[in-house]
Amino acid sequence: MARNVRKLMMGFTLIELLVVIAIIAILIGLLLPAVQKVREAAARTTCQNNLHQIALAAANYESTYQMFPPGICLSPNAPGGVPTYGPPFAGPASGVLAFILPFMEQQNVYNQAVAIGGQAIFSATGTDNAWAYSYPGGGLTDGNGTGYGFTAAMAKIKNYLCPTAASDSVTPTIGYIDFVWTDYEGGGTDEILIDYIPPPGFQMPFQVTDYIGCGGAGGGDDPTLTGIGNDLYKGIYYLNSFTTMGQIQDGTSNTIAFGETLTSNSLASREFTLLWFGSGSFPSAWGLPSPTLDWVYYSSAHTGGIIQFAFADGSVRPITTSGSSAMFIYATGMADGAVINFSALGQ
Repeated sequence: MARNVRKLMMGFTLIELLVVIAIIAILIGLLLPAVQKVREAAARTTCQNNLHQIALAAANYESTYQMFPPGICLSPNAPGGVPTYGPPFAGPASGVLAFILPFMEQQNVYNQAVAIGGQAIFSATGTDNAWAYSYPGGGLTDGNGTGYGFTAAMAKIKNYLCPTAASDSVTPTIGYIDFVWTDYEGGGTDEILIDYIPPPGFQMPFQVTDYIGCGGAGGGDDPTLTGIGNDLYKGIYYLNSFTTMGQIQDGTSNTIAFGETLTSNSLASREFTLLWFGSGSFPSAWGLPSPTLDWVYYSSAHTGGIIQFAFADGSVRPITTSGSSAMFIYATGMADGAVINFSALGQ
């Protein structure tokens, strides 16, 4: 009889078991948010490092060639391909992230591009060239001349991806932007000019990015503009730009060079996804994405409503979406003379 009592005392009652399960569930509930915060903090740090490396690569490019790479290069001298736009910008596009490949420890990818498309050169003297997507193989049926054989553009560049955005695993609903740039189109209109590839029925061969250059308010280079127009708030990277260090009169620590973008109207779905090879620059004229998100804004999937930006000196700073859009535009201009109040940007 005593032996049976000892056996019963060694077990758990149903109530005790339920209590233990409830305690474990509570602990898991408390632990998961903490784990998610740690993961996001790590992802945010990785993103910050990516932007830092991109900005430093652009600075090293400037040190080598005495000019920053173009926001995007469109040239009639580009070999082959089917041009989308007429002269003088007939050539297929090469974006700023393609030009800095050798300074991102991606010399092999750069060499592949040169071997197929020729040397990409751009200078203030007009000696220019642009790699084409249409090597080898035919273009798509939409007539933009984008071929699937350009192996250099198929390389996945880890530092061009924000781990929080996870854009490399998302198929956009509208298409892959194979080139995008900001330019001044006259009449006081700020525009982004893009060309995109609709989602194919098979896996997209070209690789994507979550980062893009900053062209300032409208990215314009029209000397006839006066006052507080787009030319005053012109940024470092825009269509066929050849910005020198001396042109960044506001100082490299006060001028935004690169930023994040989801190219999406919501966090739930992705309208567009940038291909790194043709990603040029965005304007800042629309300000910060508050209260609504739109694909034309700089944006991110980071918690806390922050978007990370790399400045021309290589520093990376978060800007909150609730910050001052006017102050943000000032920070994107390289020679507007405005004093940047970083506290107004949430820093």
